[in-house]
Amino acid sequence: MRVLLVDDDLFAAELASVFLEMSGYEVILAESAISALASLGSDSDIDLVISDFHMPEITGLDLLAMLRANGWNKPFILLSASEMTDITIIPDCWVKKDENMAERVVAVVNEILQPGAAVEQL
Repeated sequence: MRVLLVDDDLFAAELASVFLEMSGYEVILAESAISALASLGSDSDIDLVISDFHMPEITGLDLLAMLRANGWNKPFILLSASEMTDITIIPDCWVKKDENMAERVVAVVNEILQPGAAVEQL
């Protein structure tokens, strides 16, 4: 399954990408919402988008609004270090951007893309 990961913080993006790839996902990285839109326009096989909220030019929430307005109905996960309140467009999931983000992202992606799959016991 293919995941588009959008984050202007290259370290955070690469860390989450490694964890997702170790879990069997193919990850496409985009450093901005504009490059994410280009990736989505040229690749219809992307199953899920993960985007940072705080990015220059176009925020992750604005990216979600643009995608929904254009008929995107696949899952969208929003990453943010701050709480998401008073938002009108609701992502499928919000993941707190902190030191445990990569592990939580994998867990959320697994749950969204592979519901009912066996959960590995830690």
